[in-house]
Amino acid sequence: MKHTRLKSVLLPLALALPIFAAQAAEDVTEAELQRQFNEIKTRLAQLEQGKVVTAEQESNTKMSFYGTLRPTFGVTSTDDNDSWDVGDALSRIGFTAEHKLSNGMIGFTRGEFKVQIQGDAHFGDARKAYVGIKGDFGRVAIGKQDTTSYAVMGVVDIFNRTNTPLAYDDVGVFRKQELVSYRKSFGNLQVRGEAQFSGENDDIDGSELFNAGAIYTGSDYTLGFAYLTRDFTGADENSIAVTASKSIGDWYFAAAYGGFSRDVVDGDITTIDVVATYAINSEYKLLFGASQFDDEQAEVNSKDVARFNTTLEWQGSKDFRLFIEYQHNEYDNDDVNLAVSDSDQLTVGMRYNFDVKF
Repeated sequence: MKHTRLKSVLLPLALALPIFAAQAAEDVTEAELQRQFNEIKTRLAQLEQGKVVTAEQESNTKMSFYGTLRPTFGVTSTDDNDSWDVGDALSRIGFTAEHKLSNGMIGFTRGEFKVQIQGDAHFGDARKAYVGIKGDFGRVAIGKQDTTSYAVMGVVDIFNRTNTPLAYDDVGVFRKQELVSYRKSFGNLQVRGEAQFSGENDDIDGSELFNAGAIYTGSDYTLGFAYLTRDFTGADENSIAVTASKSIGDWYFAAAYGGFSRDVVDGDITTIDVVATYAINSEYKLLFGASQFDDEQAEVNSKDVARFNTTLEWQGSKDFRLFIEYQHNEYDNDDVNLAVSDSDQLTVGMRYNFDVKF
């Protein structure tokens, strides 16, 4: 029952109570009746105040329910066979919320979960799950989040497929659980950092890491740099990510370099991703990409590969798009490493986004 309705019911009762009391006990004094009446007025005032507090709480809280569903259908062709498959390009749903606190800061949370369209369409693992607080000091959060290296690499993550960025995806660090993160913006410059604390699981390879970097966003360009280190048995891995992007009219260009090194022989890996998009008009867009992955392994084990991608995308509205995509994967050593094979992929797909705020 709403407080206003409750008040309208109680008010006549409050006015009548002294009369009822006098009829029930003739020896009740006028002072006692006045005291009872004052108590009822105080309670009504508290109910009214509760209504105000509830309204303030609602106005200080913002929430959203969002998602993107991305089914695909395509064929992968190798020298041996053609494989047709219904796939999924990282479909997910999630929610966000933030609330203004009494000290002027803001508390926030996010939960985001995979939708496995490829398979039996069940809800999969959490992609993100964290709670944090932000204010003039910056932003602190605890839980599963994007790493700084992935945020820096995001400038080349443009395609409608699971394996992106094309080269960085082979060895990249994307989202990690058990992170404590910090972010702070100084004008156009954002600095970021996080560390992973795995406790009883700290003996698992790569389960503890430190990642930090910065992203500078100009009027039509970005620059990014990140450094990451994590522990492996017998060796530490250190990596850097360097990226840049630029918009020129209807064109967008971006490039990313990733360098990974371990304290072992033949432990260095490099990745290069270069992408471009061209807006044909308000509905059609062309996407291009080229990448190179080098692992410096012996030829019999090497997975060095060059990838080339071309996509035509039709965006019928801000929330719906169709696309057709072709990708060629060419391995340098597929003649001696039988675990890899050149391939061509042709994929069509749809993408539906939604974001409901309340």
